[in-house]
Amino acid sequence: MAESILKNHIKNYTDLSEEELTKVLSFFDCQSYKKKETLLTTNKPCNKLFFVTKGCLQLYFIDDLGYKKTTQFALENWWLTDFLAFQNQKESNFIIEAVEHSNVLSISYAKYQELLNTFPSLNIYFRNIYETAYGASLMRLKYINSYSKEEMYFRFQEEFPEFVQRVPQYSLASFLGLTPEYLSEIKKNRFS
Repeated sequence: MAESILKNHIKNYTDLSEEELTKVLSFFDCQSYKKKETLLTTNKPCNKLFFVTKGCLQLYFIDDLGYKKTTQFALENWWLTDFLAFQNQKESNFIIEAVEHSNVLSISYAKYQELLNTFPSLNIYFRNIYETAYGASLMRLKYINSYSKEEMYFRFQEEFPEFVQRVPQYSLASFLGLTPEYLSEIKKNRFS
């Protein structure tokens, strides 16, 4: 099942044959993570790239005051890792944790390089994926810099209602640059 999700995702961007797609899937490992289980920790080599087939992951860091600062989420059909550390084969500056029970397909850096050499058309696939992710990051920055905190939350809620329902409030608050208490206040004031 998980393999067919990735296979269908790749089909949206490439014209690989069924036989080639089956070979592509052989480069990946299937894993399951419980809620709050860690996939990647700081100061450890970042050697895996994750594709979410079920569930939700978050990428975050701990600031100097000990607060969790979420920088990215990945729902179904999204890729996640500390991309800079993965690309440069360095230690991660981030933590990846399962927000809910999650199933992922992972690929090691060495297998990823082999995959791209074996199937050059996947370079186009991953370029599209990374461009989309970069665009999403830019939109998040636009929200943070263009709107009041209240507007930012309500616009985000309007555009991504399923996402807002699935992610715990404290994680969503962190992602939007708010405190959980302030987010509660925003929501309370909206309905009073």
